Amino acid sequence: MEFLPLDRVRLLESPFARAVETDLQYALALDPDRLLSPFRREAGLPARAPGYGNWEDSGLDGHIAGHQLSALSFLWAATGDAEARRRLDAMIADLAECQLANGGGYVGGIPGGQALFEALATDDDAAVANLGSSEHWVPWYNLHKTFQGLIDAHAVTGAQEPLRIVAALADWWLRIADRIDDATFERMLDTEFGGMNDAFALLATLTGRAEYAAQAERFSHRAVLDPLLRGEDALTGLHANTQIPKAVGYASTAQATGDDSYLRAADTFWHLVVEHRTVAIGGNSVREHFHDARDFTPMIDDREGPEFCNTYNMLKLTRTLAEHALRPELLDYAERAIFNHVLASQHPQHGGFVYFTSMRPRHYRVYSQAQLGFWCCVGTGLEAQARSAAEWVFGIEDGSPAVNLYLPAETDAALPGVRLRVQADLPRSGDVVVSVDPTTARRFSLRLRVPAWAGALIDLQVNGRTVQASDAAGAVVIERDWHPGDRVTFGLPIEVRAERLPDGSPWQAFLAGPSVLAARSGEAHLDGLRADDSRMGHIAHGPLLPFVDLPILSPGEVPAGLEPFADIHDSRYTVYWPTADGDVATRRAELRDLDDGLALDAATVDAVALGEQQPESDHAFAGTGSEVLTIGDRRWRTTTERMSVRMQTSGARILRVRYLTRSQSTAVLVHVADVLVAEERFAGGEGEVLDIDYELGGQGPTTAEVRFTAVAGLPSPAVGTLRMLR
Repeated sequence: MEFLPLDRVRLLESPFARAVETDLQYALALDPDRLLSPFRREAGLPARAPGYGNWEDSGLDGHIAGHQLSALSFLWAATGDAEARRRLDAMIADLAECQLANGGGYVGGIPGGQALFEALATDDDAAVANLGSSEHWVPWYNLHKTFQGLIDAHAVTGAQEPLRIVAALADWWLRIADRIDDATFERMLDTEFGGMNDAFALLATLTGRAEYAAQAERFSHRAVLDPLLRGEDALTGLHANTQIPKAVGYASTAQATGDDSYLRAADTFWHLVVEHRTVAIGGNSVREHFHDARDFTPMIDDREGPEFCNTYNMLKLTRTLAEHALRPELLDYAERAIFNHVLASQHPQHGGFVYFTSMRPRHYRVYSQAQLGFWCCVGTGLEAQARSAAEWVFGIEDGSPAVNLYLPAETDAALPGVRLRVQADLPRSGDVVVSVDPTTARRFSLRLRVPAWAGALIDLQVNGRTVQASDAAGAVVIERDWHPGDRVTFGLPIEVRAERLPDGSPWQAFLAGPSVLAARSGEAHLDGLRADDSRMGHIAHGPLLPFVDLPILSPGEVPAGLEPFADIHDSRYTVYWPTADGDVATRRAELRDLDDGLALDAATVDAVALGEQQPESDHAFAGTGSEVLTIGDRRWRTTTERMSVRMQTSGARILRVRYLTRSQSTAVLVHVADVLVAEERFAGGEGEVLDIDYELGGQGPTTAEVRFTAVAGLPSPAVGTLRMLR
């Protein structure tokens, strides 16, 4: 399918149009000089304003500026707002100045970034290790945002300056990459690199330069690509949004190179994630990682549910696959994600963005503030609200205009001389009107999508008369002579339907039309509802409510108080409900067992899961001689030297450490605030999980370093979750 340019589609009054306007106001509240301060610092130029804090001064300096380039491009296209375009052009001019001052083509906000990357030209393992060390926060991921922002600025606006800047940046990297052998390059890709394969594939398509396509292939990370080519699901335990952009890049690399094996890998990835790892709202992952697809207990249990970045990038992948070959399930997924996860992840009044959307019953989500929160999901949120709905509504398939989503919008670009307008209010009403208004009478085919949840378009008419339509995959096609002012009308069924979790476990969500339904569950203890600038402010840290007193639904039962999930804000909510086919007492006992962790959660001052990227970053992880082990969907860290994190300790009296014994003997010293609290030695014994508590004594500092040091020439045991307990 060919999708229409964003500037040729206009959303009409609806929650989707309001989301674009809210997004515009949020984007314009950000100071370009503050966003670009890291770039000027790295170029040796005087800052025009101090940089922002939060993630913007913690190693990801400058990542939001890249997102902002994309967002302003999309917002200008979607609204025609002159100030969005003025700011975009000003930011591009500033980046050009920084690139010139750097010399050689580099431009970025990463602390010491140019030297960090150029050290890789030595083809030295130490330089690769340094790039992925705890001293740096995913430099390639950060630089990718600059690449992508410049590519989007050119692709959307047609301006040549952003293409010149990004091509010079790409050429700077090619000169380094030419001196790195393939094995070293592949080791470099073990550290998150965003969608760099996608960026080089897009540049190859834009410029026709074969060396960019070749670089896209080098960035394709065989460790993830090869299992996909074999049709294997090797995703369990992996950081989800590290992998999804790679799959986006596989799809675009196929377009750039003509090698369909990349497309097969991307398609396999899409099926694995959408069909086996995605919940009702269109999101995936728990605590940012892919859990075991056979067990969705973590999805229901954890406060850190689907991450918004994942869904935004899955929509990118879905679009690229649909551009290659349209399949009904691609549009079904896009609709699900846009009507639910995307629309729900921006506050409709103040515009704050959501990081984690918990699927735990009766939990809640928190929102960013424009001057305080600079998480990854703020960046993708800025982009997604500007583009997601409008770019999917219309398309062209087999030369015919197509209507893909039923939400208020209009275009004159699907067919020259024909204006299409959609009027709908799903899920409040199933009535849909598609106005077809050619300048003069003419014959053509109109494709109308039939959503999988609908099954058919009810009472399909043109100008009040029943019309015959031919069937197509996931659609019907009306071929006729069209006249100015023609109106197509039909109905879609909006009956409430139930949907279980993908693993088939007895938890059920409810939908009406394209929309997930939820019930409000009170407004008590919404701690951190509007997040501050703390490193972990994006997590809804308020108390978890018990499972045991949830209503247990019988077959066919629908809970009271349901409304579209995307309408619920500033409140606790329930999306998934426990069900029982008959034995309610047994099901109640299962819920009671799930509550075993509540007391532990309430007693926890702070917790960090070692081996998980974001918790480690939030807790200032540092380590040498350390590696991550992935066992099932759990991650652990070991060290042959030392590793440490900084934890909140106010009121804490116990440090609880979860260890995993290994096949060989292990030993470790445990220090808290430089005080030795334990020396542990474990004989070889693969796979035993041990939770060991260490008394901390009286009141101490509000934060402390927790350090693990290998001793006696032995490696440390694997260390999992650390908890400071009251």
